[in-house]
Amino acid sequence: MRTLKDALLRSPLRLIYVWFANRYREIRRLFLYPDTAHVGMTDYDAYWDSKFEDKAGHMGVWRLKRAQVFAQIVTKGDSVLDLGVGDGALLKYLIDERGIDGYGLDVAPKAVEFCQSQGLKVELADVNRPIGDAVAAYFPGVTQFDYIILSEIIEHLPDPESLLNALRPVARKGIIVSIPNTGYVYHRLRLLLGRFPLQWIVTPGEHLRFWTRTDFHWWARQMKFRIAREFPYVGAPGLKEVWPSLFAAAFVYWLVE
Repeated sequence: MRTLKDALLRSPLRLIYVWFANRYREIRRLFLYPDTAHVGMTDYDAYWDSKFEDKAGHMGVWRLKRAQVFAQIVTKGDSVLDLGVGDGALLKYLIDERGIDGYGLDVAPKAVEFCQSQGLKVELADVNRPIGDAVAAYFPGVTQFDYIILSEIIEHLPDPESLLNALRPVARKGIIVSIPNTGYVYHRLRLLLGRFPLQWIVTPGEHLRFWTRTDFHWWARQMKFRIAREFPYVGAPGLKEVWPSLFAAAFVYWLVE
């Protein structure tokens, strides 16, 4: 089956296959739970071991679209810190495509080792601890970055407010965050069918915070941030731009003070 999928992804039928595969996945997620699901603590070493088998360093459709949005914001020569850098695919994409000066921090040792093996300036640090200390310790002489990226990170944190407040003096041009939209039509339908919105892959405890579009705009105002740009980058084609609160599956936000 994997060989057939790979062949289709390399064939002229790629776009048609991806469209049908995404529709099938979305319909299936209305009624079922992920095949990878289990209840309990996540073993992130095992998670990264599975990623390294064939996926580390490569971006799927959603990640690539998200990376392309980030590339619309940053400019050549910008210094960019990617918090929760993971396998470094996003950081490498921005370095290659936009010529940024890229840095990264992540809490997973195996992910950091992989990034360093790719020549990326990535160090081991927990984003829940003081960021300024980590920056000073690992990147001597660097006190600020033009942009700080939080790609699919803040929904995993118990206290994203403290992190964003700590990043204010460190980000010159702004903080870029991406989040899933809990108000997306499929999540609303799943609730209607008696199941909570499915925004996790391994365990329900992956996400600790949830935002709809309206919630995020309110939350940003409460945090004294201004939304400089909003990008509904995935969702229902055409409709996600017209009615993003319902038809956008996820957003990228450029936050400034």
